[in-house]
Amino acid sequence: MIKRDDRYDVVKTMYGAGHIGLFKDIFKYIPKTVVANDLGKKVDRFNKLMSRLDEFTLKDMYTIGSFCGLTERQIYELVEAEYLHNKSKIKKVKKT
Repeated sequence: MIKRDDRYDVVKTMYGAGHIGLFKDIFKYIPKTVVANDLGKKVDRFNKLMSRLDEFTLKDMYTIGSFCGLTERQIYELVEAEYLHNKSKIKKVKKT
């Protein structure tokens, strides 16, 4: 059995303390390479998904949440917050 990376536990702690408000904030505490490998994805593919959050499957999002000890609702809210944040940045750029 593969040992789970201890840094996943830090994510739950930082989320509880309010230091994680967007999905990408998770990766301040655990490297994307670790998460990608644990999901069984190539790092390049994972990076593409990170730039296009709408292409993540719910299963992948919920699995990442479970790695971090977050509920489905919590991980969904992080992804939604980042998606909306990115969407608003795109609209601002198109207006100019």
